Formats: sequence, C-alpha cells, structure tokens
Amino acid sequence: MRKSVEIRNRSAAAAALAASSAKADTTSDAASGPVVVPDPARESPHQSGRASAGLAVAGVLAGLAVHEALSAPSASPAAPAQMAISTVAVERKNFEHTLRAGGTVGATNFAMIRAPRMRGGRDRGGGGSLTIQSLAEAGSIVQEGDVVAVFESRRTADVLDNYESQLAQARRRAASQKANLLISAGTLLQQHRKAEAEADKSALELRTAEVKSEIQAEILALLAQQNAEAARQLKEEVRLAEIADQAAVRSLDLDVKRNESRLDRTKSDLEKMHLRTPVSGLVVVETTYKRDGFSQAAAGDQVNPGSYFLRIVDLSSMAVFADVNQADTQRIQLGADVKVGLDAYPDIVFDGRVTSVGAMAVSGGSSGGGGRGMRGSRGGSSGQWIRTVPIQVEILSTDDRIRPDLSASADIVISRQQQALVIPRAALGDSGGQSVVWVSEGDGFAERRVEIGLVGDTEVTVLSGLSEGEVIAAQGVVDESRLIDLPEDG
Repeated sequence: MRKSVEIRNRSAAAAALAASSAKADTTSDAASGPVVVPDPARESPHQSGRASAGLAVAGVLAGLAVHEALSAPSASPAAPAQMAISTVAVERKNFEHTLRAGGTVGATNFAMIRAPRMRGGRDRGGGGSLTIQSLAEAGSIVQEGDVVAVFESRRTADVLDNYESQLAQARRRAASQKANLLISAGTLLQQHRKAEAEADKSALELRTAEVKSEIQAEILALLAQQNAEAARQLKEEVRLAEIADQAAVRSLDLDVKRNESRLDRTKSDLEKMHLRTPVSGLVVVETTYKRDGFSQAAAGDQVNPGSYFLRIVDLSSMAVFADVNQADTQRIQLGADVKVGLDAYPDIVFDGRVTSVGAMAVSGGSSGGGGRGMRGSRGGSSGQWIRTVPIQVEILSTDDRIRPDLSASADIVISRQQQALVIPRAALGDSGGQSVVWVSEGDGFAERRVEIGLVGDTEVTVLSGLSEGEVIAAQGVVDESRLIDLPEDG
C-alpha cells in the first residue's frame, strides 16, 4: 500500500515538472523570439550529457505514470436499482370459498335427428342408404314440428303406387272367391236338405210295410237306409265344406291384410322422408364420414339408416357438464350456487347451480368435455389412475352467447363468510411454519404473523394480525434491503 502511494506521488511530481518545463520553455521562446539552433559539432560535451540525463528521467517518469494508470483498480459499479414491489390494501367484503371444475356446455333438452330406418325391404322401397335432398341451415332456430330434413323419395312413391294397385286387386280377388264359396256352400246345403227329405219319406213309407208283401217291405227298408246314409254323408260334407270355406276366406283376408300392411309401411316410409323436429331450438349439423374424410352433413350426401346427422338443441335449458376429483365430491352440495365462465367470453360470468352429482367415480375425463386425458408416467391413460365424478351445473342466465360445445369453467361455492378481512393468496408467505405477510412501514416492509381462515383459489380470509385498510405487499418480499426491523412490542 505504501509503495502504491509513493508511486502515485512520483507520477504526480513528474507530471508537474514536465508541465513547468513546458511552460518555462514556452515563456522563454515567447520572450526571446527566434532561437538559433546550435551546431552539434560546436556543442560542448557537458551540455550534451545534461540533455541526455534529462530525457532519461522524463522517460522513466512517463513509464511510471502509464503503469499506475493501467494497474489502478476500476471504479466500483453503480448499486442496482431497487425492484418495485406492488402493494394492496386489506379490504373487508363478503368472501366465497369456491371449487373450480372445467367442462363443456351442453343442453339438457335436445333431440338427436337420425336417418329413418325404412320398414320396407330393398325391393319395396326400403333398405340401402338414403340421399339428403334438403337440410335445415346450421345455426338456425326451428320450432317444434318443423321439417328439418328431406330425403329423396321418388322410388318409395313409385312403390307406393304399385302397392295400392296390388291391394285393390287382392280385395277384388277375395270378394270373387268368397262369392264362389258361398255358392258352393249353398248348393251343398241344398243337396243335404234334399237328402234328408228323401230319408224322411223313406221312413214314412217303411211304416206301410205291414200291409205290403214281404218283397216290397224289404225294398222300402233298403231305400230308407240308403237315404238316411246319404243324408248323413251330405251333412258331414257340409260341415267340412264350412271349415274349408272359413280357411279359404281367412286366407283371402290375410292376403288383403298383407297388402294393406305393406301399403301402410310404404306410406310410413314416405312420411319419414320429411323429418320433423320434436323440440324447438338451435340446429347443429353433426359430422359424418364421407369418402374424402369426416365433414358436416349436407344436401346430396348419402347416409345410412339410423345414423345421426343432426341435433336440435333447446337453448333455454343449458348446463355445464364437468368432472371433479372424487376427493372433492363430499364438499359439493346439490343446489349450490355456481359462477359459470366461458373461455370464449372471459369477461362475462353467468349464474348457475349444481343440479346433479354422479353416484360413482369413473375414469378421468369420461364425461363430455369435463376432464382432459394426459399420458401417465408409466404409460397408458391417466384415467387408469385418476378417478373423477361427473357433475351437472344448470345455467340460470339466458344469453345468446351460451352455445353448445363451448368450453366452460364452473366455480362452485363451497362456503361463505360475511364481511371478512380478505387479502390476495399470493401475498401470503411462510416463516418457520407460520403464515406471514409484509406490511408497508415507511420506505420498507415489516414481516408480520397472521392467522388465516378460509382459503380460496386466489384469496384468503384473515382472522387476526391485520386491520382493514392496512397496506401489504401483493407478493413475498425477497429484497432484504426493503425489510425493516420493528421493536419487540411492535
């Protein structure tokens, strides 16, 4: 240290000496005017030695000055600016402890429209795929009973005409055959009656056999027996004919009934070509598979009977279908108030209430849009490890922006506290296992222990340690220069 000081002093003296020499030379030159340069050959050896010594001293002093300049310590950097810390005032308000669940908006009252199942066979106008002729516009509002889809029906209409003609022919044929059966039955019955009459006549003539010869009596007996047997035979034929006629009439009736049923089925198929909605609501066109991939159904597409291609959603009965962790279901009560938010409109909140809580836990993300599956660390879906319970939240508000399939959040109110001291959850810290906050004191912050009550997602209630209106740091204070020490009684 002492050596450095001495070197710096020598450097300063050398600089002063050089400055004074330059000043003297300048003054002498200015006073004497032009100076004649001496001839080196005439310069005395004594003067030449003095000049060389002076130059050597000046060089040494200049080197020392340069060395001191290079070896001098650099100036210390400027102290960093203190980081600004945001603050918030402790406020008293009504606090709600909520549980958030994510899900998807859907309707509790809706109708799935599917392609009709044709009751007729392929050769009778049914079977095979159906071609959409016209379709209700997606996003439009329809009323109950309105036609929302029309299918191509010319083939079915042609088949219906053929069945009507066949039914008329079957009815005429049945009527003709029934008339013939009645005639045959009447003729047979007449023969039976005639045979009975002959039998009765023979029986009367047989009574006169006593007054006639033995031969005549024998003839009368044989004739009476023959007529009686003929009457009995015709009676049996009448009975069997009646049975056969009844069967024939039944067959004719069944043939007519079969044609009538076939005609009714075809009429029903033709009516199904015009699909009507059973509910009023918004038209949602479903995605169907086509040759070029999946896309929304449109006019001209072919759909298979029974496949869904349209949905009518009643916008007056919307709900959020979500999943909650099975550990949280015990805290959710039916009828609990809910604040519903839509991801598409983050600045809007709708009122709701819990209307349904599932009785059984299912794999994670099983309900429509509630959970989101993730890959587990050991392979497979997280649904094998995480069990959730589906819930339904009815949206009490009515708004045109509430549409099906929108992602939503449901903040379910678990408990409430009236006029509680509330601070941001981020302002809470931990010191030795105790909850602390940092209270603004002058130009710094003082750490203070607090007792907290209900804890929400973003806010907590304070039972003791703070007063309304006090200003605290909105987050933990990590800049120790901003902390101050308070007296023990503070």
